[in-house]
Amino acid sequence: MSMINIILPSILLFSSLIFCQVNTEAMRAENLSAGIHQKMNMSFSYISGNSEIMILRGDYRIDYQSQSDWSGHFITKYDRAFEKSEDDFTNKGFGQLRAVKQVFPRIQVESFLQKEFNYFIDLENRELIGGNLRFNPFKKFFIATGTMNEKEVYQSRKEQNFMKSTSYINYSVQPMEKVTLENVLYFQFKLEAMNNYRILWDGTLSFQGPDWLSFYLSCHYRYDISEIINPDGNSYFEITNGMGFRF
Repeated sequence: MSMINIILPSILLFSSLIFCQVNTEAMRAENLSAGIHQKMNMSFSYISGNSEIMILRGDYRIDYQSQSDWSGHFITKYDRAFEKSEDDFTNKGFGQLRAVKQVFPRIQVESFLQKEFNYFIDLENRELIGGNLRFNPFKKFFIATGTMNEKEVYQSRKEQNFMKSTSYINYSVQPMEKVTLENVLYFQFKLEAMNNYRILWDGTLSFQGPDWLSFYLSCHYRYDISEIINPDGNSYFEITNGMGFRF
């Protein structure tokens, strides 16, 4: 077996596990002008050697900012990688719809719907519906708390339905023009079992080029007491860099 047959599936497996829980607060777009804003990234890779491997990735988002106190966004992602005539390395998808209303100068009410699936962890379907209150005590610092109903369907388990508490802190600074540092920390637990919890952290350093182009370096950490999410246990750490296009 060639090295590519060993290394590539391992990388794809790791990236698939990362995608199984999404830090959606880190996807928020702030300070948008009124109107509709769209952003899309797509990629295709083909590797030919002892085996033929194809990788498809894409994501799309649309943000709406009204001139009143309403805003919202829709985000969808899809990732698939497979070897010709063999099983998929990854096959996963994610979508979220969120609506936000400003009720007081420093308080927002949010509602959201979310759906995802993930081939590698045998997750056939995960659906969320919930809402929270989001507070903005001072500039570029946000704290929120709320509840959500979560449904999970795995191939090896019965369907599960439960309520969760979900809270986060989001803080960003701009040390210099066109450079932004953002940190988002989530804490979630089942209402029926408070010792069943999950911690997520995302840190992103972004550099804005022209209006249509940006570059970023991000770090991601996850700890989940209820799941074994990699061979070494309940946590993992990831570093990623990339670029984004806006139109």
